[in-house]
Amino acid sequence: MNVLNLATTASGQGDEAKTEQGVADLIRRYYPKTRFIGFIDGVGWLVRRRDLERMVQAYDDVFTFHEQEIVRFRQTILEALP
Repeated sequence: MNVLNLATTASGQGDEAKTEQGVADLIRRYYPKTRFIGFIDGVGWLVRRRDLERMVQAYDDVFTFHEQEIVRFRQTILEALP
């Protein structure tokens, strides 16, 4: 599994959302059995709701860094392992 960690300024969030959609399209085309999972965190997304919506739509599953979400992420990984 590949993990990508990005920090984005407010001005770059629109570009990041569009990029994630493009990456999602490529992953689905060339790696159809792959799940594209994203972590979204930061208050900047609260004022850029349309970009947040685009990000969420790009991923197969979305997590935050809240403790309950980390537990859910761990469970997701365990379920995906053979």
